[in-house]
Amino acid sequence: MHCKDLESVCILGLGLLGGSLGMAVNRVWPNVRRLGYSHRAVTRQRALEAGTVDEVFEDLTKAVANADMVVLASPIGTFANIMQEMADHLRPGCIVTDVGSTKVLVTRWAKQYLKGAEFLGSHPMAGSEQRGVDFARADLFEDAACIITPTAKTQQSTCELLDEFWTALGMRVSRMSPAVHDKTLARISHLPHVLAAALVNMSDAEELLLCGKGFLDTTRIASGPAGVWHDILMTNADNTDRAIGKLIDELQRVRVVLQNDDGKKLTGMLERARVKRDDLVAKKLRRKELPA
Repeated sequence: MHCKDLESVCILGLGLLGGSLGMAVNRVWPNVRRLGYSHRAVTRQRALEAGTVDEVFEDLTKAVANADMVVLASPIGTFANIMQEMADHLRPGCIVTDVGSTKVLVTRWAKQYLKGAEFLGSHPMAGSEQRGVDFARADLFEDAACIITPTAKTQQSTCELLDEFWTALGMRVSRMSPAVHDKTLARISHLPHVLAAALVNMSDAEELLLCGKGFLDTTRIASGPAGVWHDILMTNADNTDRAIGKLIDELQRVRVVLQNDDGKKLTGMLERARVKRDDLVAKKLRRKELPA
């Protein structure tokens, strides 16, 4: 199957990512029918009003019954139950993917429950601390990275289809195993959220009122929905724990430098971080991932 052969895509979960996906699909393939599911009536109504889907269902099994592709876009903690519920209602040849931020457990659940469907995890690195279909937009995925996570048993045709799908939506697609994905994301995504939350929680209310833009920029992601991040961290707990350990080691090195009044070494640490980050920003700008 190729994207030109898709007739319908079903999106399970119509928040920021799910709603934006529906809009993006319509912009690229206006003839593809977009089916949606949400357990909340208000979300179903808003999704239709915003044009994120063509048809929305209260019944999950009816939503997936005629889909060529099903995308799980609800919180990760719901995936196992959703997979069990829809497993016997997927049409032959249906491709199932997701937009979740962890992959090892999700892939394991898919292997356990989706016996008759082909599953390949996707992680579009797009979104914000905002949530809900009201913030959905068609350009959310443009110039962003997307990681697909095949296993040794994933069919090459499925990889090619999802590569084509996300690329057509404006993303740069790379591949890594579920285990490598979770280890990598623990350091560059999950740990930063833990750190942002910790920075906020360690300060009292009066101190926070005195903060400047630097603190607000550093802790922006702490405004992300607690339920979503609960699921992410709990499904990648071991990797996140190890990442926290590495951060503690790095902080301890800074602490020792300060205790030893070693200004030269402190400058070296700060300068190394500055150069490394500036190089990262320059590369992102060249790849048009950041506004100029």
